[in-house]
Amino acid sequence: MSKGYNSDVEALRQKEYPHMNDGMVPVQFACPPAHPRTGVYLDHSGATIYAKSTVDSFCAKMVANLYGNPHSENFPAKLSGDVVDQVREKTLDFLGASPEHFDLIFVANATAAIKLVADSFRDLSEKTSDRRFWYGYHKDAHTSIVGVRELTYGQSYCFRSDQEVERWLHSPETSSNFVNRYHPGGLGLFAYPGQSNMSGRRLPLAWPGVLRQSEYLQNTYTLLDAAALAMTFPMETVFQDVDQAPDFTCLSLYKIFGFPDIGALIVRKESGHILTLRKYFGGGTVSMVATFGENWHRSKGLQAPTYKLHEGLEDGTLPFHNILALGEAIDVHRKLYGSMSRISDHTSYLVSRLFRGLAGLRHSNGRPLCRIYNENSDFEDSSKQGSAIAFNVLRASGKHVPYSDVERSANAAGIYIRSGGVCNPGGIFTALGYEPWMTERALSAGHHCGSNGISVIHRLPTGIVRASLGAMSTKQDVDTFLDFLRTTFVEDSQDWSPSARTAVRSPRTEGFTLDLPIDYTTSNFPDVREVPRPRPMLHHFATAPEATPRVTPFAMHDLIHGIATVR
Repeated sequence: MSKGYNSDVEALRQKEYPHMNDGMVPVQFACPPAHPRTGVYLDHSGATIYAKSTVDSFCAKMVANLYGNPHSENFPAKLSGDVVDQVREKTLDFLGASPEHFDLIFVANATAAIKLVADSFRDLSEKTSDRRFWYGYHKDAHTSIVGVRELTYGQSYCFRSDQEVERWLHSPETSSNFVNRYHPGGLGLFAYPGQSNMSGRRLPLAWPGVLRQSEYLQNTYTLLDAAALAMTFPMETVFQDVDQAPDFTCLSLYKIFGFPDIGALIVRKESGHILTLRKYFGGGTVSMVATFGENWHRSKGLQAPTYKLHEGLEDGTLPFHNILALGEAIDVHRKLYGSMSRISDHTSYLVSRLFRGLAGLRHSNGRPLCRIYNENSDFEDSSKQGSAIAFNVLRASGKHVPYSDVERSANAAGIYIRSGGVCNPGGIFTALGYEPWMTERALSAGHHCGSNGISVIHRLPTGIVRASLGAMSTKQDVDTFLDFLRTTFVEDSQDWSPSARTAVRSPRTEGFTLDLPIDYTTSNFPDVREVPRPRPMLHHFATAPEATPRVTPFAMHDLIHGIATVR
């Protein structure tokens, strides 16, 4: 057995996931005979696949018991209430979060959890001197994290790199100007993803603890988007030390279990009281409401210890059938896979295999087939890389194959990936080398997110192709996908001789040439703008990445303007 690879999954696929082969494509969308349905599912970052045993056990309980609305007091209602309480504790235990220090609020998905936190901060900020709160977020954030900035009345900042975050955390008192913060000690919220949902790169988990130790950031809270991270990562690493844990952590649990469709907000109890100061209240979250005369209400969230934190934040009737299914999903998941650590090792092996395979694909003229986007060069380190890879496909000429064409061809072959902007605007435009004016140009040209967008504008792609792996992925899935790319897109061109090296020239210094490996295209987020030029095609980079280049003996000042650097 390959190191880290869980070969038991190959047998599980037949028993627990027959629908991955038999039911991948609805009849009305069935592929033509020339493209058999291979059942290769590589969109686990969107939603992973549910096990047959989960559905069977859930259905068995549904037909054997009567479940009522848990807000009632009858026996069916009490049964539902007991299930909700038990599954809440079971979920916290699965995530490694002690009920002594953490509470769990059931929500629709990670986005709903983010909005709950954002609305609470907006409401509380109205009582501050400038009636707003500061919000900082990382450029790798999901769209739902970015959207919180609209509640800050302009007092927000997007950190463009990990280094900017580190600089701010260690010197917040001198960083107010560059992070657009008027009152460093005022109410604030810092949000970032544990893992980029675009590239799979994992971000430092130590930031919440560092922030909590800062004298100047005592009124700034942390929100960790763990939706992508939790899918293949042991979350006890996040919650085992309550002093280092985020104040708020959001998850979409269907990304871990496939079913049911439900999310969670994990709240550090020492911080959670701030959420109870929100204005809105829904059914079940208040102990008394006045509707005539003076309007007032009493939130359960403010009546501890009579009520628990989650009782003041779960608006309306909970999806108690989904919560029942969640309990079954956790039991089945543990039975099938043992631990999240084992899944982490398994998917790390697979993503490393996929990365090496993509990097090795070449046209007959020696040019690489794929341009891979990631700031992380170690795909075998699970602390740095999750189970997703972002890339684009290149022709032998170096031009981009529209990402929509790649997904369309894969779909016809029974291979299911995702392409486009993948709800990560900062990560996408950083990876593709966009400047603000270029984003506006794309919009003016008619591009927008979704299947009807424009894949390439002025030879610059507007999105990427993403392949993501899950607990039930296999080596065969990876190899089938690589073979599909090879047979579909590799070109047999004789225009110029294959070469192991490619010359990269500076537009300002034509007197010398840098001899760089042809696979430099997997470097740290290069600027991929291309213009017509004689063959062999010489790549022109407008700006150099910040990473230290392995280029000698030329001085650094010769490299700053226009010469590509390679990590």
